[in-house]
Amino acid sequence: MSTATSSPGVANDKAALDAYYGEFTGEREKQALSVPLRLVAAWARNDADGVADVFTEDGILILPGDVYKKSREEIRAFMAAAYAGPFKNSGVTGRPVDVRFLGEDIALLRTHGGILAEGETEISPELAVRSTWVVVKRNGEWKLAAYQNSPRGAGATLRW
Repeated sequence: MSTATSSPGVANDKAALDAYYGEFTGEREKQALSVPLRLVAAWARNDADGVADVFTEDGILILPGDVYKKSREEIRAFMAAAYAGPFKNSGVTGRPVDVRFLGEDIALLRTHGGILAEGETEISPELAVRSTWVVVKRNGEWKLAAYQNSPRGAGATLRW
């Protein structure tokens, strides 16, 4: 099983979308899962504004290495620095493994994926993560309220 299920072009490719959604075929599930797809697309462009705009205004980003950002603006600044430095020309990929609706306008998503270093099509073990997404529907649009990931696998030490 490849970990590179959702490539940057997945949003424009029906077969890739079908593979990405997998068992999550309900319209509501697909709407909630559009949030990771939008983040993947923005990251493919190394677009800090695009990544930040996936989040709610008071969104939270928690990453290994004591990264805790608690607003869209903090997330935007963090991503701009990441794209200018260690994650320049990188991408992200992943696939959903669980979707749970906690109410009409809130869902908990889990994905497995990671960061694709420049020119790579597969995730290296040290950049593989398991992620938790709390997505909410605001003004008719699904947004990311909170995101957290943890390194995947024994000995993984993902640091920002």
